[in-house]
Amino acid sequence: MKRDLSAEENVRNFYEGKGWDADTAGNSSDAQLWEDLRPCARDYVAACRSKLLEFLPASGELFLDAASGPIQYPEYLEYSRGFKKRVCVDLSQKALDQARAKLGEKGEYVRASILELPFPDAHFDAVVSLHTIYHIAREQQEAAVRQLVRVSKPGHRVVIVYSNPDRLLAVVKRKITGRSGSADEPLYFHAHPLSWWQRFSDDCEVELHPWRALTAQDSKRLIPDNFIGRFAFRSLLGLEKRFPEMLTRLGAYPIVVLKRKSA
Repeated sequence: MKRDLSAEENVRNFYEGKGWDADTAGNSSDAQLWEDLRPCARDYVAACRSKLLEFLPASGELFLDAASGPIQYPEYLEYSRGFKKRVCVDLSQKALDQARAKLGEKGEYVRASILELPFPDAHFDAVVSLHTIYHIAREQQEAAVRQLVRVSKPGHRVVIVYSNPDRLLAVVKRKITGRSGSADEPLYFHAHPLSWWQRFSDDCEVELHPWRALTAQDSKRLIPDNFIGRFAFRSLLGLEKRFPEMLTRLGAYPIVVLKRKSA
């Protein structure tokens, strides 16, 4: 399969360059760009990262982390805690080296593209891919997702964190400015509408759940870093739990759960 190397090389060059370099506080360039690192948001973002545990088995043999990065946050380590081996795949050798420093012999480290996963069919008990698919060329995202499904075992889940281009604040911004994004973003980005995911219903049971209602940029713009902000984040988490369908449709990031159908 011919790959769009412009998008892939853009991502690889960013993360082999400064993407995973950390400041004196230990925060990577990636986190500084796309995460809300303020104290008021700490409990909220940790709770959101932990949401994936609801959709992953507690134990198993092989766990695939597709585009693992350096396994950047402590909550990410919990996903594979009960597995014998976590297989980290990434375009960036720098990311894999940092992941190895955290996992050691409990991990395997493979430099490869999601579009060409070097694993047999039905190989993994669980698969995750966080904030990655929307950095793959628009026309090749389906092929990437089908690779993740291919290597997952029947009856098991692929769990993906994606972006919602029709989130409420994005729609409002488009109506006001006539623009949908920023040309200054350092990484290629394209997010399909949430309805796009139904194309995988031929091979999978498809579910969508809320991961986070706001992007980091929006939360930093709208929520103050004080006790009011902490209350706002607690309230937002409560809304995501109480009204999951609405917050998936209106929020910034969905959890896409693809349970591979048995043959």
